[in-house]
Formats: sequence, structure tokens, C-alpha cells
Amino acid sequence: MLSISSEDDPPQSPSVDEEHKDMLNHHMVLFSGRRYSSFVKHSVKMPPVVDRFGDELNKAINEKWKYLHQLEAGALSLDKSFQDEERFINLFATGSNNDIITLNVGGTIMTTRRATLLAVEDSMLAQQFDDTKWTEQGCDNVRVKEWTPVQVAEWATTVEGMQEDVSNLFIKNEINGSELLALDRDGLKDIGVKRVGTICLLLEEIGVLKEKVNKDIVTLIEYSPYCFGNILDFLRAKHLCSLGLCREPPRHSVCEHKRDMFETVVRYYFPGESSTLFLGP
Repeated sequence: MLSISSEDDPPQSPSVDEEHKDMLNHHMVLFSGRRYSSFVKHSVKMPPVVDRFGDELNKAINEKWKYLHQLEAGALSLDKSFQDEERFINLFATGSNNDIITLNVGGTIMTTRRATLLAVEDSMLAQQFDDTKWTEQGCDNVRVKEWTPVQVAEWATTVEGMQEDVSNLFIKNEINGSELLALDRDGLKDIGVKRVGTICLLLEEIGVLKEKVNKDIVTLIEYSPYCFGNILDFLRAKHLCSLGLCREPPRHSVCEHKRDMFETVVRYYFPGESSTLFLGP
């Protein structure tokens, strides 16, 4: 039955087992930017009882004191929630989309941030997605929007059959990567490209760039989605912990019949002592 709370009987915060609070905090930070503790009613420190006046005046003063302290506790709770939400926004609403990585794990698509995969330094997984290796996988293809006019001009010189003076037009008009992708036939004419053949060639090559920008770079992980998914969940929580958004995550429990497979995957990506983060000592 659905029960509706009244003002005299306000809804209580749900009770959560201590062992599950870290995981709950992790998911609440991801989806709301707030922790479980933000929703728990804060205890109000009661002010000292005033008894120096008459009974009625003492009662009135004590009630006012109690009300003011409740307001103060509420304001502090709201301030803490606002701080948590500000940190959440700064964390998830900033940064480059180039750091969002799509993984094909045994046929299951998973998406995460590169910082999550780099959470355990010197691991095989971190090395696979460090700056050098990630660039080699083709990440630069999606950075066209960040090109400077000089880089746009350099791109123009690589187009087969392009006249040399065309690249100078991009520098002269200060065309950056985002503007390059937005150029159409009229735009190319406005920056000084006159030959019909050159315009057609540029439009074709700009179309190729757009396809690269819109195409997701998917990295194949040929392991069990269940095993790698558990590793990824742990790394997400560990990354949030490094940012001060949750406590050190506990080790994940794994189905007994998949434990051997899980240990194999962990020891491959996290050789040596780093495997103890997942498997224990």
C-alpha cells in the first residue's frame, strides 16, 4: 500500500546497510551529484535551556532557540548539498569529449572516461589508454574541431590535387577546425576560393572529416563482459574516490563459477601487487 506522509509524520530517510553505503554513494554521485548522506536528516544540536525568566517567557524563548537552530542546521545541510552538486557539475560537465571512450567488451558496448581506465597507474589497462597509445588508436581523428587555422591550412596541403595558395586562405580568414566543418559552397567562396573544381574537392574532403568526427572509435576488449564490467565498476568508484566524492570502494563480490575467469582477467590487466585491489592479499 502507498502511504502518504503528513507534516506531523514526515518521511524518513531509507536505512541502508553500512556495507552498501559506499556503492549507494557511488551511484548517487553518478546520477544526481549528491551523496546518500545529503538525504539523511542531520541531527540538530539543541541549545542550552533558558530558565532565568518566568515559565511562559522561558518556554517562548526556548521554542524560538530550537526553531533557529533547526533553521541553521537546514541551511548548513543545503550548503553542503550545493557544494556537492557544484563539484559534480565541475567534474562531469567539463572536459573534452575526446576522453569519453567506447568499448566493445565481448560484444557488449560499454562507455567510460579515459581517466577511469587510468585509475590504477602502471597497470596494463592504463598503459593501453595512455596518451601515446590512445593517440595511436586514432583519437586524433575526432579532434578536428580543436584545430587551429594553421592546422587547417596543413590539412589543406595534404588534399591531393589542391593548389598551394588555397591553404593560405584558411590562415588569412582565421578558419579553425569547427568553422572548417561548417563551411559550405557559399562559405568557401566568401573566404576566396574561386575555382569550381577546388570548391567541389574541398567539400568532398570536408565531408570525409565530418564522418570521422561523428564516428565513434570503439576499442575491442576480448574478455567476458561480466568480468570486465566488474573491473570497470570498481575503477569508476576508485576514480571518484581520488576526487574525494566517495570513500575507498570495497572489493566486488564475484559469482563463484566465474571467479577463475575473473582472476585471469584481473591478473592480465593488473599484474603483480595491483591485482590485490580486486582479489585481496
